[in-house]
Amino acid sequence: MEAGAALVNTIINAGIDTAFTVPGESFLAVLEALRSNQNRIRLVSVRQEGGGSLAAHGYAQVKRKPAAVFVSRGPGAANASIGLHAAHQDSIPMVMFLGQVRSHMKGRESFQEIDPKTSFGSMSKAVLEPNNAQEMVTMARQAIEISQSGRPGPVVVVMPRDFGETKVDENIETRPYERKQVLSDQNSMNELIDGLNKSVKPILLAGELARGENVRDLLVKLSDRLGAPVISAYRCQDVVENHHPCYAGHLEINPVEYQDKLFNESDFIAVLGSRLDGITSREETLIKDDDKWAHIHPDSIVLNRFNSDIPVQSDVVPLLTDIMGRIEQKDHKDSVWRSKAHSDYLNFSTAGSYPVTGSVDLSYIAETARELLSPNSIILTDGGSYARWIHRFFKFDAPLTQGGTASGAMGGGVPGAIGAYLASDGDCMIVAFAGDGGFMMSGQELSTAVREQIPIKIIVCDNNIHGSILKGQADKYGLENAFGTIMDSPDFAQIARAYGAKAWTVKTTGEWRSSFAEALSHDGPALIHLIFDPRDIAPYGNEKDAV
Repeated sequence: MEAGAALVNTIINAGIDTAFTVPGESFLAVLEALRSNQNRIRLVSVRQEGGGSLAAHGYAQVKRKPAAVFVSRGPGAANASIGLHAAHQDSIPMVMFLGQVRSHMKGRESFQEIDPKTSFGSMSKAVLEPNNAQEMVTMARQAIEISQSGRPGPVVVVMPRDFGETKVDENIETRPYERKQVLSDQNSMNELIDGLNKSVKPILLAGELARGENVRDLLVKLSDRLGAPVISAYRCQDVVENHHPCYAGHLEINPVEYQDKLFNESDFIAVLGSRLDGITSREETLIKDDDKWAHIHPDSIVLNRFNSDIPVQSDVVPLLTDIMGRIEQKDHKDSVWRSKAHSDYLNFSTAGSYPVTGSVDLSYIAETARELLSPNSIILTDGGSYARWIHRFFKFDAPLTQGGTASGAMGGGVPGAIGAYLASDGDCMIVAFAGDGGFMMSGQELSTAVREQIPIKIIVCDNNIHGSILKGQADKYGLENAFGTIMDSPDFAQIARAYGAKAWTVKTTGEWRSSFAEALSHDGPALIHLIFDPRDIAPYGNEKDAV
């Protein structure tokens, strides 16, 4: 058996059923094996390697298991790095197979050669370079296991061109991979239980590894016993149902007064499954030096970054399962502390609560979208300041229904929606909100959706500027010195039609409902070009006055 065929059989046996690629001549044997195994694995050929890795990101965000990405060396691998970086920061499993120069030419600056470890070592869990074809097949299995063990993340496997057609042993591992849980030591668990039981005003901060149906019931149960509000880390708004009385909102780029007050008044903070990224932690100023807090995370590297009072190396689900019987039921189950936090969130997230200047109010766009979509619909937001409107005013009901990159990688919306649809097995509606900037970076993947008959719905929120950057320029140098941030958008509806999708243009809030309803009822890919005023950058502070 050729190593290329053995590699494909290995990843299928390990549980991978979806792959993305821009084909390369350095892995033709792999492509042939993928062709002959179409009944076992679906391959989607995308238009740009970044689209493939971002689609794999969207897939794993929903499925909680990796997709494979096959890219060629040099330019292809560099293009794909955006999704690799996003997966690393989001703790999302992914396996990227990198076609490489022939093994005897390694290190000679051959055509399109790069050093994979130097290039991708800081944005992946591991870069695996085989010395022979048999080892390449073995490393394919190892990569899948590494990507899902401990803190999930992306892994790169190098495929030298000459290895793919080399004959290897046909004895291939057939067992699907099953992740082993990370379990806490008893001392750390006891300290956590003691801290929670002694607290009067606790907060539960739930992050990227505290998402999913199997954990949200435990979060709610813990919240009920403690009378603790649940706050979600950045872009993790689906940790609990947003209308539940325990939910106290989402830590956004912009500080929010009622949340600041919560953290200032809290006497114990339990951080569950969050790596405390720069936005969630407010550049590591959210939790003060004198705060009492515990950090629960499966990765010791993440725990060692922070000086928490109680570091607990564990997965969230088994930990909460183990401690629940020892958490005391507080008398203040429906306390003012928790109920006030939820009430403040509802007031903050009510459509129309932030003034707009133009003819489109994105708060009503978000509210109407929630009304017209089923609870299990998956909503993605691309990078860009417009996304803060969706984050503030859209309410998530079901688990694993929020997509997008916490790294803010622009261009994630359209390919991420493709991946999310494939992960959902077509059982729910997929809607991606993208800015004009983000869509221009990866919008060509809408043609992939058309070709593959993937009925995603894309909302291009077009204000014709790079809003966050322009706001910074205006604040620091004056609006008259804005430079490089005012764009000239094309007609996105026309572009969508050229790709074969149906499209609408919306210029007022009143036009939105009927257009969105028609897009949802259309049985194929659809796009709405939503044009809004550049002065309505984001629903925070005085940003509306920036332009």
